[in-house]
Amino acid sequence: MNPLGIIFIVALAGGLAWINILRRETRRLHALVRQAQLEQEAVLSFIDKIGEKITSDIDLDETLDIIARYIVNATQAESGAIFLVNEEEQTLQARVVVGPFPLLHESQEHVLTKPKYLTEKIKKDPIKIGEGIVGQVAEQGEPLLVTDAKTDPRVPHHASMLSEVDTIMLCPLRVREEVLGVLVVVNKQGEEQFNDRNVALLQVLADQAAVTTDLVKLYDVLSKQKRLEQELKVAYEFQKMLLPRKFPCLPGYELHAMSEAATVVGGDYFDFFEVDEDSLGLVIADVSGKGIPGALIMAMVRAVLRAEARGNLSPKEVLSRVNERILSDTKENVFITMTYGILNYRTGVLRFIRAGHEPLLIFGAHGGGKVTQLAPEGIALGLVDDEIFDHNEQLEIQLHPGEIVLLYTDGVIEAMDKASSEYSRERLITKMEAVGDGSAKGLIEAVVEDIHQFTLGNPQHDDITMLAIRVLASEVARWDSQS
Repeated sequence: MNPLGIIFIVALAGGLAWINILRRETRRLHALVRQAQLEQEAVLSFIDKIGEKITSDIDLDETLDIIARYIVNATQAESGAIFLVNEEEQTLQARVVVGPFPLLHESQEHVLTKPKYLTEKIKKDPIKIGEGIVGQVAEQGEPLLVTDAKTDPRVPHHASMLSEVDTIMLCPLRVREEVLGVLVVVNKQGEEQFNDRNVALLQVLADQAAVTTDLVKLYDVLSKQKRLEQELKVAYEFQKMLLPRKFPCLPGYELHAMSEAATVVGGDYFDFFEVDEDSLGLVIADVSGKGIPGALIMAMVRAVLRAEARGNLSPKEVLSRVNERILSDTKENVFITMTYGILNYRTGVLRFIRAGHEPLLIFGAHGGGKVTQLAPEGIALGLVDDEIFDHNEQLEIQLHPGEIVLLYTDGVIEAMDKASSEYSRERLITKMEAVGDGSAKGLIEAVVEDIHQFTLGNPQHDDITMLAIRVLASEVARWDSQS
């Protein structure tokens, strides 16, 4: 063969080889384009499917179930599951299981073969982050493809399983560099194994699933906050109904009170009520627990106290019965500090008992221009039985014209400034001595203003409640309540 023929044959062979290369590259590019189209179609279909749910009612578990079922179908898997991270415990918990999903973590217990029981166990068992293939994907934040699960040492082999595990894909649910959970699909339908293209599709879907999960979790939190705000609003209105809207009008006396809650619903309360035709019951209390629980306990204590107080002129006996009811009707960690007094407004005698509450303060001429603290021994309600509670001391004092009595909760003296220094009882006494010769309302307003000046806008961490009684004259008073 002449040289030109040889050159022609070589050139022809090279051209054919180049054409084959171009054809393979074209097929590869077409496959990539088709893969991209499949991924795009899958994502759009996924968003459309989730959108149907989000436009109605959003529930995390229902949304996760939709996600899991869609991805199992899109990847042609036999089963799948979504595990979410518990940040506090640093574990993963299966929230949704679709199909005959296997146990992918080691278990000391016998693995049951019934689908119902196996699914319950998978959902019940926490997986520590970093342990097993699910925990490893959560820790490393990278997808994992297991092509031969039967021989892979990372896959546990339990004696009894619902079906053989051949191939597995795992992908982290990541948002803002944070792993929210792990998406797992098991066994491709037919005889094929999962491959890198399947992993790429799963990754794209997992990214969308992670964003959706994060959105629904946020929505769930906001919904709970909204529900809580509504509940607190109702409880706040309920609590306002419990507090007196008007103060008793007694000739010879001035009464005033206020309560400023640290939260929407506080645990403090005060009350005035008729004990008999000559006597006024007055109470100030601090319930352990704020919010709705505090308001409910407050309502119970108020009702019991009013019922027991009617016609009973012994504050100690009344609180003993209230204590008995609290012990029997509430949890062990519930207690109430309280000062309960009975004022005979004809004689000016105040009989009171202090159940673990702040000392009663009294200012007037008989105190030499100084505030006197009265703190009879007493333990809070709800802590001990009657045998011990009966040791609480009852005190009786005679009020005189010009004197003013102040009852308050610990939120007054424990109000803090930005340096975490407390307002203190000493400062309260100093303020009372400075303005104590004024009105009951004026005293309370002056103390509140002084607290606000002291705290300088520092958030209030406890309820502030005060009740004041001022004796105006020695004339005989009469009951004339306008409440």
